[in-house]
This record gives sequence, structure tokens and C-alpha cells, in this order.
Amino acid sequence: MFAAGLPLAAAGLGATPATAATAMGPPRGRVAGLLAREDHLVRPGNQTRLRGLVLRLPWSVAQPTPGAGFSDEAKALLDRAEDVGYPFLKLRLVAGAESPPWALELGDGPLTGWKDPEDDSEHTVPQWWHDDFLTAYEELLVELACALKGRSRWAEVTVSATCTLYAEPCVKQLGVAANRGKALAAGYTDAADQAALRRSMAAHDRVLTPLGITSSVAYNPWQTIDDGAVKVCPATTIALMEHQRNTMGAYGVWANNSLSARWAGDEPVQTRPEYEAMYQHMAAAAGDGHPVQLQTATLAKIQAAQGSAYATASWAARHGAVSVELPRGWEQDDDLIDRDRADELNLRFADNAAATL
Repeated sequence: MFAAGLPLAAAGLGATPATAATAMGPPRGRVAGLLAREDHLVRPGNQTRLRGLVLRLPWSVAQPTPGAGFSDEAKALLDRAEDVGYPFLKLRLVAGAESPPWALELGDGPLTGWKDPEDDSEHTVPQWWHDDFLTAYEELLVELACALKGRSRWAEVTVSATCTLYAEPCVKQLGVAANRGKALAAGYTDAADQAALRRSMAAHDRVLTPLGITSSVAYNPWQTIDDGAVKVCPATTIALMEHQRNTMGAYGVWANNSLSARWAGDEPVQTRPEYEAMYQHMAAAAGDGHPVQLQTATLAKIQAAQGSAYATASWAARHGAVSVELPRGWEQDDDLIDRDRADELNLRFADNAAATL
């Protein structure tokens, strides 16, 4: 088990007060170490440098029909991920634009023409704050729990009910004026958005924690709308992180999917100044034993900031994270994570995981 992650019990991780009464079994484990984001792109000879796999699963694939169980296609994806052989696995459940058509219709119907500022593409997203949509998401979690019951290597699932285009509930492309207009016209409020995220955390805790499965939220500086304009609120992010820690304890993992770092002498330095306060809060919590994990930015973005995948993974390891999810193409980076570097990083991540409460 230490090859991919530490058993939570071995790290002193019992049930939290909120979940002790309903716990059905021992915690499955803490995914720790270097993780693959897309295993099919990893050279077979390099798989042993990694300690876990993250499978991306859209809701539209998992439950294409309302009220149905987990689809055969989704179960086949779980099977294939298990066949790779990593002892511990993480599921990136994706809602938002990748919700099934029937779920997009819940509430007062979908928000069409939702723009991604990265490439100016348009998508259809749900009214993610609406009661009917959140209820359907929790019902999906019940079906997911049934599917994972006999699959003990699946140790973590992402919280994604309130996402739009990416599995990041704090970033909703509200910098695009057209997106803001669509959201406000449909009844969006900041209070409803925050309440929806807290509700989805609670749903994960009710459904998955009793199985010993942890739940992670990918945090960014919070985006909202203030007087018709986009407003970024890092303090809201911190408050939501603390809510997750207070209500889910060790089962509520803090994550971020944007890390980029470069070398400054022998020290890795993260290259996103607007994220500094959040990263420092994460590092402080990790020092106190709260689980934190990170995904890198794309390799192109890392290299554009004069960084490398190795520097980024090193920053995560030195700041208390239990794992880092490597970018596509990490094997081609000039600052290569070779066998010795991978072993060193994995040992550091394992030590960090052992210190989690």
C-alpha cells in the first residue's frame, strides 16, 4: 500500500466526529506521490516512477439516463484504470458542461453559449446552484458509491457539482461579460453559489466518507459577480477551505490544479503571484496535518514561466503536499524527473502523507 499511498489508519486517520457514527469500514488510503493524469500517454517503462492514476469521468458518461445506475461504459473505464496496476486510484468526476443532457435541463434549463476565454469556444452549462440539479448530483454519488463498493483501490473522488467547464468550482469564466449576463438572468447570486458548493461537500461526506473514500475540492481564487462586474475574492476561497476542513476533517482534501514553479538557485519558486496567499494557507494547513494535493499547470504554461515539471513537483513536496499530478508530456521536459528524482519525490510525498491527521 505504501507504493501508492498511505493507509489513513496508519497515519493516525480515524473517522472525524461528524462521520464516526456512520463509518462502514476503514479508510481506503491517502493517495500519495507522483500521479499520472493520462496513463495511456505514459511510456510503460516510466509507469513505475508514478504512484497513482487519476481517471477523468464525465457525468454524461457515468449516468446518461436519469434515475439509472452507473453505466456499463463508466464501469469499463474503472476496470481499465484498475488494470494498469496502480495500487491507489483517484476519480475526477466532472459535471458542468459534461453533465448529461437531462441534468442540464434541470432548474429553469441550461445556460447556452457559455464561453471559454481560453479558446473562445462555446458550451452549455447547468444552473449549478439550483436545488434540482444538486439533488440529481447527490443521487449520482449514491450510484457511484454502489459502483465503488467492491473496488477498494479507488480512494478519492473530486467534488465537482458546481463546476462549469473544468473541475474547479471557484473558477467559472465570469470574466466574460456574456457569461455574467447569462448567470444573472438565470438567478445567480454569490450566496447561492457558495451554498451550492457547501451542499455538494456535504453530499460527498454523507455518501462517500462512510466507505472510507476522501473527497477533494480544487481551489482557486474565488470568482463572483459584483455590480455586474467580475470580482475575485481570495478571502472567500480561504473561508470555503476552512468550511471543508471543519466539516469533513481528514476526508476533505484541499487541492489546486494550477501549480507552476521554476528554480531560483536550489529552491523551487511558484510562478503565480495571484495564488500566493492561497498557497501559503495550504502550506500552513499541511504543516498542521491537513491533506493538500496539487496538479500542475500544463507543461506549456510551466515552461512559458521558465519553470519545469520537476521544479513544480519539488515545490509541492517541499510545501507539504501529499501528491502532485504531473502534466501531459512530463517525460519530454528537459529538467527530467528521472528514476532517482522520482524516488526522492515519492518518499517526500509519503512522509507528508504520514503526517496528515
